[in-house]
Amino acid sequence: MRLSENKVRRLAERLHDELEQRGMLSYKEQRGARAGEGRAARVKEIYDFIIADLQQEEAIDAEVEQVLATYSRDLRGTERDVLFRKHKEEIARKRGYIL
Repeated sequence: MRLSENKVRRLAERLHDELEQRGMLSYKEQRGARAGEGRAARVKEIYDFIIADLQQEEAIDAEVEQVLATYSRDLRGTERDVLFRKHKEEIARKRGYIL
């Protein structure tokens, strides 16, 4: 994965806090919940969403690598980058994934 789990967790926490500060996050704490328990659950949901998205992009990258491996000659440098990007956009579009 491109980002470590710790970085994703910090990103989820920061995203949660920014949304809350801007008033874009609305929620009610459950009765009897400990302080911070609701925040932790919401951050975990954001974290899980980010991880799932990164895994989906990794799967697309793996499929692109398989496509590039079928080429009869070695691809290097800019040519490989251009073909990788082209195939990635095509596969992502077919899967309904927005890059």
